[in-house]
Amino acid sequence: MIQPESESDEILTVGQLRDEIAEQLLTAGIEDYEISARRIVEEATGVGFDLHLLEDKKPVTQRVVSRVDAMSQRRASGEPLQYVIGSWGFRQLDLAVDSRALIPRPETEVVAGFGIDVLQQMSDSAESGLLVADLGTGSGAIALSIAQEVPQARVCATDISEEALALARSNLAGLGTNAARVSLHHGDWFAALPTEAFGKLDLLISNPPYISPDDDLPKVVKDWEPQTALIGGKDGFVYLDTLVQQGRNWLRPGGWLVLECGSNQAQRLCELAISRGYDAPKIGHDLSGAQRLVTARRPIDDVDQSDLEAGRDALQRGALVVAPTDTLPGLLAKYDDTAAVEASYEAKQRPRNQPVPVLVSGLAQAEQLVQLDQRARSLIGEHWPGALTIVAKRLHGDDPIHGGDTLGVRCPNPGWLRLLIDQSGPVTGSSANLHGVDTMLNAHDAAATLAVEVGHVIEGTSQGGLASTVLDATGDSLIVLREGAVDIKCD
Repeated sequence: MIQPESESDEILTVGQLRDEIAEQLLTAGIEDYEISARRIVEEATGVGFDLHLLEDKKPVTQRVVSRVDAMSQRRASGEPLQYVIGSWGFRQLDLAVDSRALIPRPETEVVAGFGIDVLQQMSDSAESGLLVADLGTGSGAIALSIAQEVPQARVCATDISEEALALARSNLAGLGTNAARVSLHHGDWFAALPTEAFGKLDLLISNPPYISPDDDLPKVVKDWEPQTALIGGKDGFVYLDTLVQQGRNWLRPGGWLVLECGSNQAQRLCELAISRGYDAPKIGHDLSGAQRLVTARRPIDDVDQSDLEAGRDALQRGALVVAPTDTLPGLLAKYDDTAAVEASYEAKQRPRNQPVPVLVSGLAQAEQLVQLDQRARSLIGEHWPGALTIVAKRLHGDDPIHGGDTLGVRCPNPGWLRLLIDQSGPVTGSSANLHGVDTMLNAHDAAATLAVEVGHVIEGTSQGGLASTVLDATGDSLIVLREGAVDIKCD
């Protein structure tokens, strides 16, 4: 126990108190003992770091010593400094923090910054304001930072933990007039959001639980921070998957998704966003250079949801679908439905010995169909989604129609089409025309030229232009079989 001036022959000063606390914390095995001692004394005395040289010789009172003793004992027990202090800085805010929510971290400041940058770019054209959802808000760090830094934003902040929401509410009370643009909602992910926000979000942002139960967490994190806010299901990816899968329909066309993730999850998350029909997925890095977040956008030119559902239902029952793709209107048939694929040949009057390409939602579906070496993967990473067809060896037997052991796969550019394929499974995707006849650009016009009636036509007109580039990746060297929209140079 440290003795203050009134109980000791010597006067105990601010500097001496800090040094004694540092020694106690060092003895207790606290690695950041000097920083902890300084912050504890600063909190108890009100003497900030910028004034400590001037105030170091100032005597301390019994009240200060008692408070420092209590905090230093908590820190010596291993409790995080942020919880001991009871507050922590996050961007422009000073937030109350305790064990009801995760400690706000610099990595999440970067994530919030990405979201704020997106909103600020939108703000000039946002006549009626911007609508944001922060799912799993915890202490409210992201939501409150957005409200503080983007005056046009209205933020719905949710959490399944009532205790975390109570902490967020206390932080909201310190936000001043900006607090009026933040609403707190209790519940599980999207179920907590007001229904009127469906399809209208300009930004969906989250720092969800993404740690795997098998990950080796630091003891201070494991012992003190809420595990429900850390562990993201059996592999750490469960909630990230939920946010990507359900988030698309909560965004308005052109709205953005920003998700924090682990450095070993970013590429997988990016590929998931592609397959689920998002545009422009990108990986962002934290201050240490580690992959820390993924941003993606709901396509601006999205098709009507009912049109998409009708197309999916038609494919599931074995019917043909005509849809506008990024090249020409495509004639779609479920690839694993031989009768449907046969019908597509009949509709085009296409010779059976001429294979048709298969459209996939992304790399994961392609890997279920063909063997992809590193060369092919590299090209896929560079040009998918897009007008590049990769011909590779089939994984399972010969083609049931033309008997070959190779298959051409392509991931189309329209996000809604990738989503349709992700929900329905891979589809054949030849152009919607009679064999040897030019294809009409409008989907309905193209469907009318076919030899058989199709089950559904998805509204829209293709841009036309060059067909996809077709690349043979079955041999030792890459060979361009057909030049097209993507310029590939083969050695």
